[in-house]
Amino acid sequence: MFVRSVLSFFSVLAFGVMTAAAVFALTPWLAGHVPDSVRSLADDLQFESLTIGLALGLTLGAIGRCNWSDIPRRVVTWFMVREQRFFYYSLIAVCAGVLVFY
Repeated sequence: MFVRSVLSFFSVLAFGVMTAAAVFALTPWLAGHVPDSVRSLADDLQFESLTIGLALGLTLGAIGRCNWSDIPRRVVTWFMVREQRFFYYSLIAVCAGVLVFY
């Protein structure tokens, strides 16, 4: 499921970048066919900032689809499954602390 969402994210990002590149490629041709106000807006547009904005927007959309009420339950379940390991790690840390501070 994780791979599917990552591939979906990058495919939408690639589509957005290709669309922006097509708009930039057509900008010189469109320059003669649009009013001056639109032409001045298009001259100040930077492809790098457009791409970064597209990536941030897609990231926020992906984060917004997460089920935030489910995260605490998953964290607690993850800790409960690994409870024995954490006990051993804490025991090792206590023994190392005694050796270091003694």
